[in-house]
Amino acid sequence: MIIIYDFDGTLTPYSLPQYEILKKCGYDDDRLMQKIKEEIQKGNATEIYDAYYKCYIDILSENGIAISKDIACLGANQVAFNSGVVDYFKRFQSQTTGIKHYIVTAGIKDYVEETPISNFIDGAYGVTFKQENGKWGDIDFLLTDKEKVNVIKKVQNENEGTNDIIYFGDGLTDHFAFEYVHSIGGKNVFVKTNEQSEITYQKLNVNGIIDECFDADFRIHSDIDKYICKQIIEQE
Repeated sequence: MIIIYDFDGTLTPYSLPQYEILKKCGYDDDRLMQKIKEEIQKGNATEIYDAYYKCYIDILSENGIAISKDIACLGANQVAFNSGVVDYFKRFQSQTTGIKHYIVTAGIKDYVEETPISNFIDGAYGVTFKQENGKWGDIDFLLTDKEKVNVIKKVQNENEGTNDIIYFGDGLTDHFAFEYVHSIGGKNVFVKTNEQSEITYQKLNVNGIIDECFDADFRIHSDIDKYICKQIIEQE
């Protein structure tokens, strides 16, 4: 069994990445979102994460900060997770359960790999930067909503083409991933994080592509915990 997770909003309580360096530059979520909207209105970007990373690079440049792994990963070791997430990955780690865990995110790959769950995941896919002589430059790979499908296919190929996949997501940016996993006979889990989540869930599940909808609670005996335990039992 393979479980693939979106990161922001699914494993964390925030719908957008929370990069410490942006906060140090004076950008909270509201100010950052306003800048993102302006980029889209100007026609400099066509979708939210394209605009997000244009803003990210611009903000660092405006503050005279050169992008590097240390800058990008600032605060990753203290990232806030939804209830029970770290212990959840410890409980269901691949060495003891046979489950493989992958993160597929529009966030920065290196950042995810510096978080407390990194030792319990089998692979992470996300935004990467061009590197030359140890220095970071422009974005090399932007993991858009549609690109998530290609990454899921890559994970399949790494695991003998298996369709035994569960995908966890929390928002409209997971639409293409949900559709694809449903099309191959996999299972989809929608993670509810706030009051708006129910509306988002209804929009995504018009064609019945989502199998389960749970609160963002990964603690032992939670609905998510019971669901994964059930999947393990059914495979035995």
